[in-house]
Amino acid sequence: MNPRTDTYVPSVAEADALVAEGARLDRAEEVIDSSRLSALLERHVTITHARLKPEHSVVVAHTELDGTHGWTMLTTDPDKFSKAQQRAAETGDPLSVHQQRAGLFLCTGSAWSDPALAKELAEAQRALEKQEERQVSWQILRYNPRRRLVAIVDAGKSPKVVRILAGGADHLLSAARRWRELGLPVTNLLPLGDRRSATIAPLWGFGDLARTPYEPASETAGEVIGRLHASSRSDSSQGQGPPEADPLQASAALHLVAPWLSGRAEQLALRCLTDLRAALDSATAEVHGDLSPDQVLLAAEGSHKVRIIDLDRAGPGHPMRDIGSWVASCRHAGHSELIDAFLAGYSSCARLEPADLNAWEAYAHLARATDFFRHREPDWPVHTVNALNLAEEALDR
Repeated sequence: MNPRTDTYVPSVAEADALVAEGARLDRAEEVIDSSRLSALLERHVTITHARLKPEHSVVVAHTELDGTHGWTMLTTDPDKFSKAQQRAAETGDPLSVHQQRAGLFLCTGSAWSDPALAKELAEAQRALEKQEERQVSWQILRYNPRRRLVAIVDAGKSPKVVRILAGGADHLLSAARRWRELGLPVTNLLPLGDRRSATIAPLWGFGDLARTPYEPASETAGEVIGRLHASSRSDSSQGQGPPEADPLQASAALHLVAPWLSGRAEQLALRCLTDLRAALDSATAEVHGDLSPDQVLLAAEGSHKVRIIDLDRAGPGHPMRDIGSWVASCRHAGHSELIDAFLAGYSSCARLEPADLNAWEAYAHLARATDFFRHREPDWPVHTVNALNLAEEALDR
């Protein structure tokens, strides 16, 4: 996964400094670096997610050595700061304020005091403990501040997975219902609580295809997506779907976190537009919207039986968007053996459009290029450059 030799790749420290400069917020570099944030909080934390709005805010999620999840916010918005304080006080989990002056606020809190998720978490916890008639333990798996939280809970006779969504869970529940009605293998999602913001499902399977690549399971996943696309072509109006595919928007987003790649990213976006112009605004089937091997669970080691998860973006879209997303994810992870197996399974159930495949793969690489910064990958500048390398290779194929 080596970047092109003619491409400048800054160190993580240099790249973070460029991000902080572009954010135009005092102390931004301190908030996005795990070591410097640890010194500020006076405890060891590892940043797992970062999101920024230039001149407005930086929000990060982080974990501690004992597995505690929390968030830190730097903002120029006094209303956002006061609302965060109010929500934390309501939870009985007050914020730690590190700076409070005109024009800049810096504070931190636990995931349970998240301003957009605290009420939803509390309601889900109450509903679960009422159902179980006991206190239930939570193990947080993933946390995106102000957006979503995923946890394992010790409910019933076996562990369950709970998802909390700030925007509500109706879309996710509807998508799962549609997929089940098509006979597709998805976990049995049920609403949790009365706020329609949480779901609960059995903890299913052995692991995902990203961690345990297995070609027969990849072929099954291809068959599932092929059946989805073929079965829903005449009824693609349901669901909100993934965000519109927009190469220029993806390029602009990358400029915020990797300005040294702006020129290459813009050229890639223009090439994608040229190749995909006729397909970008079409919605001819229901799609997963964020398809990759880590969204496919295996029943057991060496099993071809799968479940598809994370239907948050499912809805109307172009079928090749899912295919390009899968191929790009496999290519970046170095699991090219999963590509042919998936395409073989897909082709047995739906018509493949190979003429568009390379361009959709290139778009997927470009659209995901910001993920490595957002997830604070240790070598995120290298991964970001490699995403553009792979996009160019796809278009040149």
